[in-house]
Amino acid sequence: MRKAPIIVAVIIIALCGFGGFAFKAMQDAKNQAKPDPGAVVDRGDLEVKVVDSGTLDAIKVVELKSRASGRLQQLLKDEGDRVKQGDLIAIIDPQETEFKVEQDSAQLRGAQSGVARQTIEIGQRRVTVAAALRQAQSRLAQLEMELKVQPTLTNSAITQARASLESAQQERRRLIESAHPNMRVSAEAAVVEAQANYENSKADEARQKELLAKGYVAQRVVENAQLSVRLAETRLNTAKQNLARLDAQLQVERTKADDDVRRAQAELDRATANRIQDSVKRKEYENAQAEVDRSRAALRDVDAMIQARAQSQAGVAQLQSVLSDSRRQLGETRIVSPITGIITKKLIQEGELVAALSGFSAGTSIVRIEDRTAMLVKLNINEIDVAKLATGLDAEITVDAFPSDKFTGTVRKIAPASNNLTTQVPSADTVVKYQVEIALTNPSDKLRSGMSAKCSLVVAKREKVLRLPVAYVGKDEKGNFVNLAPAKKDAAPVRKDIQVGLTTGTYAEILSGVKEGDKIVKPKYSGPEREGMMRVGGPRD
Repeated sequence: MRKAPIIVAVIIIALCGFGGFAFKAMQDAKNQAKPDPGAVVDRGDLEVKVVDSGTLDAIKVVELKSRASGRLQQLLKDEGDRVKQGDLIAIIDPQETEFKVEQDSAQLRGAQSGVARQTIEIGQRRVTVAAALRQAQSRLAQLEMELKVQPTLTNSAITQARASLESAQQERRRLIESAHPNMRVSAEAAVVEAQANYENSKADEARQKELLAKGYVAQRVVENAQLSVRLAETRLNTAKQNLARLDAQLQVERTKADDDVRRAQAELDRATANRIQDSVKRKEYENAQAEVDRSRAALRDVDAMIQARAQSQAGVAQLQSVLSDSRRQLGETRIVSPITGIITKKLIQEGELVAALSGFSAGTSIVRIEDRTAMLVKLNINEIDVAKLATGLDAEITVDAFPSDKFTGTVRKIAPASNNLTTQVPSADTVVKYQVEIALTNPSDKLRSGMSAKCSLVVAKREKVLRLPVAYVGKDEKGNFVNLAPAKKDAAPVRKDIQVGLTTGTYAEILSGVKEGDKIVKPKYSGPEREGMMRVGGPRD
């Protein structure tokens, strides 16, 4: 019983919703039925702007780090303090630096162990080089034997190729000078004979027809004469076809003979060219001799390894110097500012550990110092707009915190790759954006990093050009066009092809096709027709 009121309420709500939707659709249809007021081609200025918002940041930012490890004993400056280059910022407890001295001592002992290892490697190297020398000598002996045999193999191949060429040439001459002429003479004689028989049969047929007309012969004699003509004609055609086939066959045989001659000539040329193998074998033999010489020289490399061990011993001396430098760093626990600026953030507190800046560690940042005499705005601009930008382009900048102040800048840098390349899981729905940096040309002391700023960049501008609202410009498979307003009220608009230049969100530049003062009406809607309950007021024209 409780379900009935709920069902009724749901039905009422659905009917109300459908009625409201239908009313809205009818209102839209009425609005679309209003007459188009039209537009007039006029002259004016066009601008294409790229507008985006970003955050302010200093161009020169330093995160101060220490070359000495340890606990931060004192931090003498606070956020917001102005510092000059060389001012004392912090003091590091020297305990970590003392630990580094111990590490350098361990490295020195490791280097000394490396010198001992090289001594062992020198002995092993002597054995390896001796084995390589024996292998090179064996290869040299093998190539020496091949070098002796190679000329014989080359001459044999040339002789065989020359014999094949002579045989192919003889066969070709036989076909051209003997076999083919005889066969063609026979075929041509058969054609001549068939032609004569055919003409005799035609003459006999004519004679029998004359006799038949005079009553001297029977009809059957004439029919036999006609049959003889047809048989003679068939034999003539057959003889001609045989002659044609023979010509084709002879052409194929001549072509094959020519190909055989060319192949034999190519084989002879190849065999002759292979004489270079004599030189190749000679070169391989010389290389093998050089390899033997190198192997013998490698025996002297052991002496070079001895010198390398001396170099390692020099490395030991260098590590001793590094150890001395680490001991010197015990005095480098006083950290000073490298630039003049403002401390914007303390990144570590007193008592926390600080890692030293080195080739193996990025180090621990202590404070962040900004030089606010040069500021920039970082923007993330989509791929469509970023294609319109170039470095050096001027920009107007408005800072949200100071709306009445106007700042200017220029495009300083455009990222060569999109921000999306840094994401771990790319998505097809993600908008492709590029980071753009705009340097302020008139920074102010009241500006702070992280403030929001809106940048407006004019990427294209046209002055006093013909223009028309974009809603009145149509486009189809033939190109851009407009509809000129008819002279009479009931007349149809006149289509006019035009060329469009610069286009903004509001206006389009007209390069040709219309003139200033022409009145234009909107082109008809050419999109898909609404169907079902979405269509109100009948189908579109």
